[in-house]
Amino acid sequence: MSSSKTLTGVTGGLATALAWGGMFAVAQSAYHHLDPFHLTAARFTLGAAIFLALLALKEGSAAFRYEGNLAKLWVLGTIGFAGFNLLTYVGLESMPSQSSSLVVATMPLVTVIVLWIRTRKAPAPLALAFVVLALVGLTIVLGNGNPLAVFSGGLGTGGLLTLIGVICWVVYTTSAAQFPTWSPLRFTALSCLPGTLSILVVTAVSQAAGWIDGFGPGDYAAAWWQILYVAIPATAVAILTWNIANRNLGPTNGVLFINLVPVTAFVVSAFQGHTPTGAELTGICLVIVSLLGANIAGRRHAARATAEAAARPVEATAPKAPTAVR
Repeated sequence: MSSSKTLTGVTGGLATALAWGGMFAVAQSAYHHLDPFHLTAARFTLGAAIFLALLALKEGSAAFRYEGNLAKLWVLGTIGFAGFNLLTYVGLESMPSQSSSLVVATMPLVTVIVLWIRTRKAPAPLALAFVVLALVGLTIVLGNGNPLAVFSGGLGTGGLLTLIGVICWVVYTTSAAQFPTWSPLRFTALSCLPGTLSILVVTAVSQAAGWIDGFGPGDYAAAWWQILYVAIPATAVAILTWNIANRNLGPTNGVLFINLVPVTAFVVSAFQGHTPTGAELTGICLVIVSLLGANIAGRRHAARATAEAAARPVEATAPKAPTAVR
């Protein structure tokens, strides 16, 4: 991997982690004016428009062709944008922003499992051990120091919805590899557009059914700065840089930058007056150490498998010893 490609991927991963780290507190502060559905709809209506404008400027009208992939990208966009963001924002209504960010930080672990299912190649045993350790760290935070509390109501609906949302986002992210000839911008824009349409349909149906309230222009105006933040830094910038990081570094390495999301979220909450508890600090340290350990173990396992695969043809084609003449 070239140094410029690595630098581009690292820069993209850092930009995403920092933007998303602040997103949880910002989104939560908007709930005084809008519910999660309407906030998500406003976020991606603006975000999708930005993506499409960037695509038109950079790649021209030819890049808007779906090339027979509209149905696939509609499904992926709905899973990624509607699934992850609606579930995460709804979950954020019933849990602290820093706890929500920590659930999102399990993304590298979920990626290990999703890739295991997709490729049918088991990860390194040590990587799986780190997965378990990270889950312990997560339950320490969500259970307020008691990991077993999550099994008796400590996780709550919010944490469960957020975890399902994380799975949705990992499925979307790892599916980008199915479009190797498309730029990250094109994949993002063409999947975000149908995903946004799905979000608008879900929001409209939910409002018509009376499951959520309706909101007027004044409500959107009151949350103008939160909408701008979640639409521009946390969407237009972060999702594009996320796909760039995963394209340049690979899903296993790109997703590692999600470790910084809870760190940023805890820093933001500290500025807002929240003092991290010992359980929170212990849990977040366990999660971060486990994610790093799982990544290192996964790399070594992959390198060993590659070396073994490269050695087999040599063994198979090695010249046979000459037969002695009698």
